[in-house]
Amino acid sequence: MSLLSEERWNLTAVVMAAGLSRRMGADKLHLPLKDKPVFQYAVDVAAQLPFAARLIVTNQSEIAAYAEEQGLQVIPSPDAALGMGHSVAAGTQAVDKSTDGILFINADQPFIAPEVVEGLYRIFVERDQIIVPCVKGRPSSPCIFPMRFWEELCGLKGDRGGRQVYEKHPDETFFAAQAQERSFTDLDIPADYLPYQT
Repeated sequence: MSLLSEERWNLTAVVMAAGLSRRMGADKLHLPLKDKPVFQYAVDVAAQLPFAARLIVTNQSEIAAYAEEQGLQVIPSPDAALGMGHSVAAGTQAVDKSTDGILFINADQPFIAPEVVEGLYRIFVERDQIIVPCVKGRPSSPCIFPMRFWEELCGLKGDRGGRQVYEKHPDETFFAAQAQERSFTDLDIPADYLPYQT
């Protein structure tokens, strides 16, 4: 039976949308993709799935307004320019620790399918470990962290996000091989976006 039909997952979704798009050369989260800007896809997935809570880390008013309309709580990241670690920490600090874990969704991954997220959640429930999806042997996101890593996530700084935590805890990390490569596509540089340019 699909977990999509259940009333609630005891998991908090945190959409990461505070990056500066330095490698893209333009604000990648506002690039058009089919009928809407890139950032809306991750927000829509978070809103669609039965999370206990949904947050978004952003400093942009347009993204914040759309996310609030979809039921997400907006969390600013004053130190976003200092690196992703600061934004992960900002989002984590706003998470209610009564949930079982945190799933971080990057807003520059517009092809993440709800069933892919559901699959990661199933693995998390079974294993109670950090869940990191892997595509062709390379770690990707969204990742899920049990709440026992809350303090470490809150203390992150610098350019790297949750990877700083799971690399310290290899025995508590499960790398979940994924077949749907397209779902994990990041739009980081112009060449990533070019095939989808409208």
